Amino acid sequence: KIKQNCKYVQKNKVKVLKKLKRKEVLNVVFYVYDETKWKCQYLYELMKNHPKFNSKVVVTKNAAYNLDNPSYQSKEEIKKTFNFFKNNGYETDLGYDFENNKHIPFKKFSPDIIIYQHPWYVETSQGPVVCSKFALTAYVPYDISVTTLPIEYNLRFFQYIENYFVFNEVLKDFYAPLMDNKGINLKSVGAPSLDYFKFNEQKNDKQYVIFAPHWTVNHEKTIAYSTFEQTGIFMLEYAKKHPEFNWVFKPHPMLKKAVVDNNIMTKEEIENYYKEWETLGTACYDCNYFEIFNDSQLMITDCCTFLPEYCATRKPLIRLVSKDGAEFNQNIKDMLQYFYNVESIENLEKTLNIILIDKNDPLKDKRENISLIKKQSASENILNALSEEIYN
Repeated sequence: KIKQNCKYVQKNKVKVLKKLKRKEVLNVVFYVYDETKWKCQYLYELMKNHPKFNSKVVVTKNAAYNLDNPSYQSKEEIKKTFNFFKNNGYETDLGYDFENNKHIPFKKFSPDIIIYQHPWYVETSQGPVVCSKFALTAYVPYDISVTTLPIEYNLRFFQYIENYFVFNEVLKDFYAPLMDNKGINLKSVGAPSLDYFKFNEQKNDKQYVIFAPHWTVNHEKTIAYSTFEQTGIFMLEYAKKHPEFNWVFKPHPMLKKAVVDNNIMTKEEIENYYKEWETLGTACYDCNYFEIFNDSQLMITDCCTFLPEYCATRKPLIRLVSKDGAEFNQNIKDMLQYFYNVESIENLEKTLNIILIDKNDPLKDKRENISLIKKQSASENILNALSEEIYN
């Protein structure tokens, strides 16, 4: 079935490219079901202001239908995502019919190009196989890959998508031989999430201290990066003891549910935990966190996506190490030298005191060598790659 679908997609691609070449303006649809993972702001704007492209966001519901699934979405969550884009000035449509409780086929939105931000739980009528009949498909990851796991390169979705844009040649060379299609759809372009740091200067006037815990508290069924069970309460208590710092709580969107589902805290306990952070400082629950990164002095995290994103700021990062965590890929292994990697509460407290209280940063000079921001933005690279494929 997978081979049949791949042949179907390739056959459609030839016809679609011929059709697109004849059009003066191409309609680009961004497939989104979670605003907290929106990283294509600059690509959206670049296409919106380009004479050959017109862009819009279609907010839909993912296909995780089981209530027990950590990715399950309620009606309220979908409406929240829709309102986020609408209220922030994006041209926005809704890809889910609440009245009839079904997905709206993407053909209705007349896309010429569909850019997916998520590879999981994509409903069939909105997925790359069906949509290959009338549009060129592309996947722009919301994250910068950190693991070596097959979920990064060998999902069926990755075989069906016609353009898979990856961070760099290191990932491309690693993925290609492991993919069933040998990586023929891989293109190295950079990460759109890092475009923010290219176009916005650091201010650092608020000197935020960011605590960003990951959600993978179940170490048997996940990538197991979370240390929340060990570090969550400690970090809250440390913040209470040091109100002189400008604290930001930036949890993974799935943390609250995961903590309750895995009996680490009751629903009331985790709600109170969040409220205490909200009382202490700033709580950030959406994708508008890059300004906070630029305005910070330190991050404490076990979140995987934030490792390369915060690394781009060249500011100190305390990485909370889980002994059960999935293996990092070579990109992240190369970055570990720039982080303060701590494995115990004692080490964490000591490192916090060195950086925040003593104002000492032993790794500062080493971080000056970081060069994640390229001359040309990832958004420009993606637009150019799609234009070249269509018009050449």
